[in-house]
Amino acid sequence: MTLTDLSGPPWSPPDPAELPEWRSRLVNAHQQREAVESMALAIHAGHTNLLPTISGASASPASIGAQILLHQETAVLKEAELYFATADMTSLALAAASTPPVEKADQRRLPAESGLIVFAEPIGGYTEDVGLALKETLAHRDGVSAQITIPIVAASWTTWSPSLLTLADGAPVTWLYGPGAIPETTTGVWVTFYSASGKFGQLPPDTVIGSMSDGTAMTAGDISAGTVPGQGPITWDTEVLLVDGAAFEPARPDTTDQWTHVLYTAWQMMNQRGKSQLTDVVEIPRPRAGRKRDTREGIEDSGAVRIVHVHSAHRPAPAASAEDAAASSGRRAPQWSCRWPVRPHRRDHCMNPQLHADGGCTHEDRIIPAVVKGPADKPLRLRETVNLWDSQPQ
Repeated sequence: MTLTDLSGPPWSPPDPAELPEWRSRLVNAHQQREAVESMALAIHAGHTNLLPTISGASASPASIGAQILLHQETAVLKEAELYFATADMTSLALAAASTPPVEKADQRRLPAESGLIVFAEPIGGYTEDVGLALKETLAHRDGVSAQITIPIVAASWTTWSPSLLTLADGAPVTWLYGPGAIPETTTGVWVTFYSASGKFGQLPPDTVIGSMSDGTAMTAGDISAGTVPGQGPITWDTEVLLVDGAAFEPARPDTTDQWTHVLYTAWQMMNQRGKSQLTDVVEIPRPRAGRKRDTREGIEDSGAVRIVHVHSAHRPAPAASAEDAAASSGRRAPQWSCRWPVRPHRRDHCMNPQLHADGGCTHEDRIIPAVVKGPADKPLRLRETVNLWDSQPQ
């Protein structure tokens, strides 16, 4: 049987000025009945990392969990500051995140208490078998087994604790993470990762993927066109809790750990100021008519979009960016080696040198971009340096 990739087209990011409208569409989509049904199916299939439960509730755990998760995410999006990471910024975060952060997770790194960031290039991706029924249909018709590649292209976040959510009827909510409940005293950052919508873009438009809530057929064409109720411009993929003080371990490829490293590294770079500044931020204000519309929809954020660029002192040459883009698929993390032939490194920086001797100081990462020396018109030679000692160094 032939293995066929039925992934949709490469990720095509929006114009940064469109992010307020994307946020509005996402808020609306999360409030649709179809979104609750889809989330409940994901929970039932074990595709969620964090699950809220209510003891003694009459509805199914999947239905309750779906409603609470979507309610919480809608609230986050309504107050989220909006960010757009350019292609070069995305690639720099990927290059720096190839080694995990050394410092422990710290909310002080957040550029805003709640936010939504869309990346111009995917920060990762993974391959998934198509649904069993669809696979059987394709195999019967074409004699193929099919897979799709799903790119991770955005993330929302908010500071979080299990005690923050209060239901209208006062029912206590227990949050499960893996096999056990999250302690009430836990604090951290809730992150929701989003993938590109239109995952079945290579299928014939009339291919039936599933059914709508009214029983009518849902086709690949419906999904690609964005006409499925409950479908936003990007799709909730999974969620993680970044616990305060947690250490960053080496990440396996195509996992939430890897994507979290990239996101946290982007926060670090946006937070780095002074002589070590790595980013420039350009703000696009929301037009007055759009702000009024947002207010009617309950959106509290101003709607301004912050475009995050690599600082002009470190920006790569356009030719290098174009070469990386040509070698990238647009459905997984891009090639970045032409833009950053020597990846940035992390320096452990002591924030309180006067307390260092007593062990009372705090440390944080400083991301240091590589400095490539030599004539600009000569090829770059990369090689490891090995130092041999014929006597013990002093």
